[in-house]
Amino acid sequence: MADPFVKGRWIIFASLLLAMALVLIPLPASAPFELNYLRPDWIALVLIYWILAVPEKVGVPAAFCLSLITDLVVGTPFGFHGLSFVILAALAKGSYQQVRMLEIWQQSILIAVALMIVSGVQLLMMTLMLDRSSNLLQFMKPITSALFWPWVFLFLRFCRRRYL
Repeated sequence: MADPFVKGRWIIFASLLLAMALVLIPLPASAPFELNYLRPDWIALVLIYWILAVPEKVGVPAAFCLSLITDLVVGTPFGFHGLSFVILAALAKGSYQQVRMLEIWQQSILIAVALMIVSGVQLLMMTLMLDRSSNLLQFMKPITSALFWPWVFLFLRFCRRRYL
């Protein structure tokens, strides 16, 4: 018999692996601006879902470990995603009971606000750590992420109910 603590961990791991694969898919650079600014933050969406769905299995320590792996996969400086994922996980973990009671469209609005905070932190870190000029197009990611939240939520809920 499988240990209840380990049971179902593979679906969480597989969904995070799929999110990282979606982040690595190259998008073409178009003339007006890069399409990467419209790419949803797949890893953050999956992380938020699992914190809301099973907060006893996924929390702030898992978010920090995921941030270090994300830094390695994406190629950002080590620790770049750390603070933003920890803030995101703390926001989700602290209010998961209230967010669960909301409709999906209301959750999308809250997720957009949380991801705006994360984008602001990342923009500040990019400016301070990497000496790059700030690009306000980065604030498009939370909007597209909020638009994709219902589909991510429904897909992961189906997976959770079936395999967890």
